[in-house]
Amino acid sequence: MLRSLLDQVFPWSCVGCGCAAAAALCASCRGAIRWIDSCCCPRCGLPLAGPPAHLCGRCIVDPPAFTRLRAVACYRAAEEDRDPLAIAIRGLKYGGRRALAASLSDLLAERLPFSPGEHDLVAPVPLHVRGLRARGFNQAALLARGPARRLGVRLDVGLLVRRRDTAAQVGLGESERRRNVRRAFAVRPGRRARGLRVLLVDDVATSGATADACAQALLGAGARSVDVLAVARTLVR
Repeated sequence: MLRSLLDQVFPWSCVGCGCAAAAALCASCRGAIRWIDSCCCPRCGLPLAGPPAHLCGRCIVDPPAFTRLRAVACYRAAEEDRDPLAIAIRGLKYGGRRALAASLSDLLAERLPFSPGEHDLVAPVPLHVRGLRARGFNQAALLARGPARRLGVRLDVGLLVRRRDTAAQVGLGESERRRNVRRAFAVRPGRRARGLRVLLVDDVATSGATADACAQALLGAGARSVDVLAVARTLVR
C-alpha cells in the first residue's frame, strides 16, 4: 500500500526513455529487452543460436559447481548506453538508485524460470562489508525479494559472506575472474546450508565465476544443490 501511494505522489519516469511510466521501465523499453528463452546452455545459461542438444563447450570441459544458471535477459555491454535494462541495472548498482530494485525484482519474479517446490531457500550473492558500507545496500539482496516471494520460500540475506574484498570483475578475463573470487565466499557461522536446495540471486552473470565460487562454498557446507538466477547474462565469456 505504501509503495502504491508513493508511486502516485512521485510518479516514475522510465530510466530508458524518460517518459512517464508505472515502473522503472515503460512498456516500450521493456519491449526492446532481449529476453532469454530456452535457447541457452542447460548448465550455465549462455544464450545459444538454437535449442541446445548438449552443454556448451565450457561446461563440458570445466563444469561449474552450480546445477543451473538462468538469467531472464541479455546484457549487451557494447550497447549499454542504449539498452534500457542495462541502464536500469547500472543505475541501481553504480548510481545509488535503490528504488530501481523493486521494479527489477518484480521483473525477475514475473519471468522466473524456476518452479515452486524446486528450492528451499533464496540467498543473494554477498558484498564485502567495505563494499556494503560504500554502496549502502546489497543490490542482489533487494533483487532476491521478488523471486523468494513468488516461490514462497525464505530469503536469507546473510547466508553467505564475502571473506575478501575482491577487485571488481569488470574488465577481467575469464581466468582472472576465477582467480579473483576463488575461496572468497563462505557460509556465515551459525547459518545452515546442509541438505538445502539453494537459489542464489545476482544482478548480472558474465563468466559465472562469482556464482561458481558461491556454489562451491554452499556445497562445501552441505547444500544439496545450488541454482543461480540473474537479471541479465552477458553474451561474451
